[in-house]
Amino acid sequence: MDIKIIIIAVNFIVGTVCIMYGVNLMSTGLEKANTHRMKWCLEALTHNLPLALITGTLLTALVQSSTAITVITVSLVNSGLLNLTQAVGIIYGANIGTTITAQLMSFKLPHAGYIIIGFGLLIAFISKKSSLKNIGWAVTGLGLMFTGLNILNSGVPYIKESQVAIELFKTYGQNPLIGLVLGMVTTMLVHSSSATVGLTIVLFNADLISFESALGLTFGDNIGTCITAQTASIGTNISARRTAWAHTLYNIIGATIAFILLVPFSHLVKEITFYLGQDKTRLVANAHTIFNILSALVFLPVTKYYVKFIQWVITEK
Repeated sequence: MDIKIIIIAVNFIVGTVCIMYGVNLMSTGLEKANTHRMKWCLEALTHNLPLALITGTLLTALVQSSTAITVITVSLVNSGLLNLTQAVGIIYGANIGTTITAQLMSFKLPHAGYIIIGFGLLIAFISKKSSLKNIGWAVTGLGLMFTGLNILNSGVPYIKESQVAIELFKTYGQNPLIGLVLGMVTTMLVHSSSATVGLTIVLFNADLISFESALGLTFGDNIGTCITAQTASIGTNISARRTAWAHTLYNIIGATIAFILLVPFSHLVKEITFYLGQDKTRLVANAHTIFNILSALVFLPVTKYYVKFIQWVITEK
């Protein structure tokens, strides 16, 4: 076997694991430091749809985990503390808030990860308060995320030197439909949309996949991440199951519309990115953000009908 393929595989596995563990550590630390505040906010600050969207966005940006917010939302609906309309508003916001992770990943910080890890571990080990310890672990997770990206990037030269890898990307790396399926399946398997987005950013920035294919991966990532909420809704009441399906169908419908409008959407992302004075390395992260903002804006005016549709599709039986 080509030694370059082995190096590429090791880099891919180690880098992806670092990103997954880093994001999980970051979101868990922030979640533990703010659990009671999060539940209070989700209960108290979601009385109308726009407020629910804003609350979902801010809380997800704070804890860096749309999965955590969505699962908590499902549990609050299951206990009768939230209704389906409130939950849908939170889901809109959670999808927007989670794009902050991709924005962080798009910055070029090749060696900052190690410094951030050291700083986070220092806080975690010297702090006596549990809240500060959790923040320390969250900072450590952020450092691991950047380190994972750096490891993935270090494998790019080997990919470009490997004839097998080059042929593979030439054959499959330009097809957005393949990207959509791969993004969905990969995110379902690794239970980390951040890892999929991080890998997409690395591959696109290295010119190994087209922008359209990167968009397909991003749309698929949005669908694949729904698996956790579906799992969390098993054994819950009808309202909680409807919440999980509202999340899933929202992402499927949004991804389908965006995929149909792939060419104009890609032009829109490029126009906005270059207008802001940013380079192509920010395109994937910006596409992720713009896609989720547009999805929320499209669904907001018709939420009442969307909720009725979910109630009609997901019956008591």
